[in-house]
Amino acid sequence: MIGLLEVALFLAPFVLFAVWRMAAPLLSPIMVWSAIGAVAMLAGTAGWYMHESRHPKGVVYVPPHIEDGRIVPGHAAERR
Repeated sequence: MIGLLEVALFLAPFVLFAVWRMAAPLLSPIMVWSAIGAVAMLAGTAGWYMHESRHPKGVVYVPPHIEDGRIVPGHAAERR
């Protein structure tokens, strides 16, 4: 069953686009360039985080598993 949160998350981009289209005649060039700058900073930060959070070469991710009746959390381990 689809919950209200899922529907809201699905509709959010469409609503934001509609608001942007209605407000477009009211936007000044400085607001447009500020928005472009904010999106560029967001993309740069996401790229930096992706680069910093990678595991080094030769390391594989071991997913969580049960070992001797206890849960071992996921971790990075050397390739065998």
